[in-house]
Amino acid sequence: MIVGIDLGTTNSLVAFVNRENKPEIVINERGSRLTPSVVYFKNDQDVLVGELARSQMILKSDRTISSIKRCMGSDYRVHISEYDYTPAEISALILRKLLQYAREYLGQEIEAAVVTVPAYFNDNQRQSTLLAGELAGIRILKLLNEPTAAALAYGMQSGDQEKVLVLDIGGGTFDITLMEYQEGIYRVMCTGGSTALGGLDFDERLVQHVLSTFEETSGIDLSQDRVALQQIQINAEKAKIDLSTVNECSILIPYITMNSQGPVHLNQTIQREQFTNLCDDLFQEIKSLIRQTLGKAGVEEQWVNIVVLAGGASRMPGFRELVAEMFGEAEVRHDINPDEVVALGAAITAGVLAGKINNVELHDVTSHTLGVEDDEGEFIPLIPADTPYPVEQSRLFTTVRDDQEEVMIHILQRDEMGEEDARISLGKFHLAGIQQGKAGEPNIDVTFTIDRNGVLNVTALDIETGTQNQVEITEMVYTTDNQIENQKSKSLNVL
Repeated sequence: MIVGIDLGTTNSLVAFVNRENKPEIVINERGSRLTPSVVYFKNDQDVLVGELARSQMILKSDRTISSIKRCMGSDYRVHISEYDYTPAEISALILRKLLQYAREYLGQEIEAAVVTVPAYFNDNQRQSTLLAGELAGIRILKLLNEPTAAALAYGMQSGDQEKVLVLDIGGGTFDITLMEYQEGIYRVMCTGGSTALGGLDFDERLVQHVLSTFEETSGIDLSQDRVALQQIQINAEKAKIDLSTVNECSILIPYITMNSQGPVHLNQTIQREQFTNLCDDLFQEIKSLIRQTLGKAGVEEQWVNIVVLAGGASRMPGFRELVAEMFGEAEVRHDINPDEVVALGAAITAGVLAGKINNVELHDVTSHTLGVEDDEGEFIPLIPADTPYPVEQSRLFTTVRDDQEEVMIHILQRDEMGEEDARISLGKFHLAGIQQGKAGEPNIDVTFTIDRNGVLNVTALDIETGTQNQVEITEMVYTTDNQIENQKSKSLNVL
């Protein structure tokens, strides 16, 4: 059995293709389709994942990890007891729990998985996700971009050419994808978005509002009270969700603190319009990112005739009003549960790979420009952003000094949606034993290859001597099999 997994910032899901060849969400042990992406370290051997872990966030926040997806591909570490855990290790624990649910629900072993990632994930973040799968003991057949998965779940019905914009705003990321669809072929044109903008940022605006209002009325600052802060964060998320269906809601937390008079309660009323105003700059950022993506593709708002909404935060009325304002003529699709649509698309892709589903063809593109740094510190592009992959591109380089014995290849990624000339280092490696000669004489062929997962491999070859070196770019370092075997998380029991 091959399953589809949506490894989300806030919640994660696993889905499969049933006997009727329809995608279906796996139900977890609590009868829910959503499993919170939260890990609680009960002790040095046992961890809890999901709803039971989330219930520990208030009283045991120092041992409870959430929203780790935002740290994927970085050098961030989670320190628990005497151990440091990477984001990939924490994500692996979540994957192990999802696979447990799938095995129990389906009554069979899970051979492999399709795992979704934000379209705007960079190479480090994609590699970190692949590493999480390896640590969880599951073979990831494909990393599928989340907006593409959402479009697959809707499965455009007409045979006409459709011009589709997918807006996927989850807990931690905002993804934008422009694509064309015709007769079962999905062809991505352009991607954009931010891996640091999502529902959590809207929650934080409510948290700050509640804290400042409470301090004004009671004179008590709760921002340094860890337990109180966790309670406010949990209730702020609930309020955000409630305000998608009602115009007003209350945040009530009894006994949140004490003063000289005794217990103090928190009781505040939040209005939808008030919440929208608090988040106005976030909505403006969303609008700006959408326009940047349209500009990259060279199209106007009128070009789009279908808008697909995905991600729990897409339920916010402020978000939907923004979409209606920008794309008034387009058909807006949100009839599939936005929390589930990405997992359903992943299951469809799993079905295609397993040979159960036919007549679906995907053509995805790179989200960033990839290249190398020259001797003057300039960025030399090899694969531009929005290039369809799999793809391979080569370029000849040479030496800058006489009798140079080696060259250093510095691999860079340029963020088209960030600050001007924002570059991320993906790694460096050396090619030694090259032909010695005068500067400019040796010919060094550098080849960038992007596989079907959107993962980059780099090869450098001295054409004269045949000396070659290659590297698969990984999470800030080059991970060997031995390093994977020594990961502490593999010995933990997921309860």
